[in-house]
Amino acid sequence: MADARLLRLGSPRRPRPRLAERGDYPAALSFCQARGADGVMAGHRLGQAVARPAGGEIWILERPGARRPGQGLRPEHITALIWAGGSLMPVGADSAAAESLAPVVRRRGGHYVSIVGDQAAVAALWAGLSSAWPAPRAYRPNQPLMALSGLGRIEPDPAVGPATPDMLEAMVPACRAMFTEELGFAPPGPEMGYRAHVANQIERGNLLANVDPASGRVVFKAELGAACGPWVQIQGVWTDPAYRGRGIAKRGMAAVVAHARRRGWSQVCLYVNDFNAAALAVYRALGFIQVGTWATVML
Repeated sequence: MADARLLRLGSPRRPRPRLAERGDYPAALSFCQARGADGVMAGHRLGQAVARPAGGEIWILERPGARRPGQGLRPEHITALIWAGGSLMPVGADSAAAESLAPVVRRRGGHYVSIVGDQAAVAALWAGLSSAWPAPRAYRPNQPLMALSGLGRIEPDPAVGPATPDMLEAMVPACRAMFTEELGFAPPGPEMGYRAHVANQIERGNLLANVDPASGRVVFKAELGAACGPWVQIQGVWTDPAYRGRGIAKRGMAAVVAHARRRGWSQVCLYVNDFNAAALAVYRALGFIQVGTWATVML
């Protein structure tokens, strides 16, 4: 009888999503840090939220019975979570966990620009949301998640360094070209908003570039994006088409990695579309290895 009753009611040991309280944020952040490259994007947003109130919320799947009564949340109590802010970012979620999170997201409503994270989790989330949401701008179902193994094998390009405010006029079209080439559409939103984003990356020292001093043309650029604990994610890697095939991206990326490590991040990661053979060859030549598979739904 007990077994039949469990079949009717469902297992009481199955974790159910709950909205995190402010006191849960440090444990959630530590959970993301422990996930390494897989947790860096959500961990970055969580770190901002821990430092100061920010838009977005966290839904947690907590291991049933892991906590004693009155005990605060610890990282080991968490089985998976999802950051819901401008984007949806699952961390530690398999297909089953993502399936349980999808109804929560649907009920909460809101507008998101993307779903990004582990391939199986993103697929399960999108399966639970797609019938109620508009068709995506793009769906990239197979994106190798890569981390640098070792110290790197390529000599850094000394011409690559932090962009300065006087480079803004050159950097905006280069950043726009990278976005459009990678995703197949221009950055959404007003032009001034995107310009402000690029200016902010320059101000924070996160936008690195090689600019031809004679023409003022951006030859190579990349950005230090999300960061969590010892990890930083490199984003927005782009070489001007006129300069491709000369090894510029390899040496440029080596310089970006060296700069990241000088700033205190010992672990470097990125993710890339599986069909971008040229980029994959660059990253592998530098010593990046695949540590997972991500997917992105652009909304």
